Parts: sequence; structure tokens; C-alpha cells
Amino acid sequence: MNATQEADGHRAGPYVLAPGEIRRTPLSVPSVKADSHDTAGLLAVFEGRLAPGEPGPPLHLHTREDEALYVLEGTLLVQIGEDRRELTAGAFAWIPRDTPHAFANGAGTAVRVMNISVPGGLERLFADQSAYFADLHGAPDLAELGRIGARHGGRLLGPPITAGVQPG
Repeated sequence: MNATQEADGHRAGPYVLAPGEIRRTPLSVPSVKADSHDTAGLLAVFEGRLAPGEPGPPLHLHTREDEALYVLEGTLLVQIGEDRRELTAGAFAWIPRDTPHAFANGAGTAVRVMNISVPGGLERLFADQSAYFADLHGAPDLAELGRIGARHGGRLLGPPITAGVQPG
């Protein structure tokens, strides 16, 4: 069953979120601004933050969702396929499903990124990952992250990328 079918045609009424406000799932990282329940499965929107020098997810792909990244502030190092680029505030990246990708904070200041996935459903992956990280003591197990991703149509392809920036 896909996200649209699970949402059963429900679409939230209009709403506005203040800066820093989230829609639901307060422990989910990144923060949920709109999910499949809000959009009848059409899309999901998230806002994420990475500290200086912090890596993002391991190199991976999604088989069910296309993904877009829009940098709100800071510099994000993005790898899409074999291509690596630094994206600054206002930059946008489109990542079609089945495309390997990863990202990391590419600067000495925090980065904020808006993530949009089409169709929705990626919020369930993020919720499962957040639950795993909440109980984690030590470094994450890439094999376990791969199993979590696989349950949601993802495939782990390699370790996180690093930007070579030391938190300062």
C-alpha cells in the first residue's frame, strides 16, 4: 500500500507554521512541516539542521520517492551520483528516485535545509530512524540503518560523506 492509499484521500485544511514550529512527531529528525496525512500522500516537507562539520545520512537512494533539497541557510555539501557540489543558501537540488545521494554540512556554521519528498511517506522512514537513534549508545550500525531504510524502499550504498570542516 502506498502513502496515497494510506492517507485515504484525507487532506488537512489550511494551516500556517511559525518559524521553528513543527506539524507533528516532535522527536522526528528532520522536523515535519507537512506529511502524507496532511497532503493525502502527495508529498512530505521537512526542515533539517546540521551542526558545523556534521555528516548527514549515509550514501543511499530511495526507490519510492523523488527528493528535493533547498538550502535555507549555511552551506550543504551534496553528493548526487558521483557529483559533489557545495550548495549555499537559496540553492536547490532535485534528486530523482533511484539516484544515489548523501549530504553533509559543508561549512563551519550550522546549515538548515528544506527537504521535499514526492510522493509523501518518507516521514515513516525518518520516524523509524529517529527511534533507533534515540536508543543508540555509540556509533550507528550501518547494517541496521540499511535494514530500516529497506523497510521503506531505501537502499544503503555506503558511508556518510564528510565535508572536512572541523566544528568550531
